[in-house]
Amino acid sequence: MGTDRARLLLHPVRMRVVIALSGEELTTRDLQKIMPEVPQASLYRAISQLHEAGVIEVVSSERRGGAMERTYRAVPRESIMTQEEFTSGTAEEFLATIQAFADQIVSTTARFVASHEDGSWKKSRFSVRHGMSWLTEAERNDLTGELAALFAKYEDRPRRDGTERVEINVAVVPDVSPGL
Repeated sequence: MGTDRARLLLHPVRMRVVIALSGEELTTRDLQKIMPEVPQASLYRAISQLHEAGVIEVVSSERRGGAMERTYRAVPRESIMTQEEFTSGTAEEFLATIQAFADQIVSTTARFVASHEDGSWKKSRFSVRHGMSWLTEAERNDLTGELAALFAKYEDRPRRDGTERVEINVAVVPDVSPGL
């Protein structure tokens, strides 16, 4: 991966930890429940690396039995990458990052559906949109800026009565389909 920061943030497990801690304070035990397929040692190593880099922070510690249980949250400004950082690696590394992003969407959706075995998941509000447009570079920059502003309006809202946690994912990808 191109830069040390990109290498840190674009690793699939660390990326999932940062996403999970966006807008939520969680313990390592909570994170393990969210990512049961990640070996415990790998998860703890990812948390440690992100904490050392200042991407996540400890918000509280509590003694549980003989161990200290820490609650973490993402540090918003430290968990967002620039365009240059995001594309600093090789094509293969970039595609692996996009795959991890897509896997996160599938994993979150699968957990939600599985938690509603009675079929009640169908009553939830899902919003998935795919569209195509022809944009100039300036228009694409405008779109990216407007999406970032909209995303910022809703991200990192705290848990309150009457709310449910939702995952927000946005991707703007140039398309060079054959024949166009």
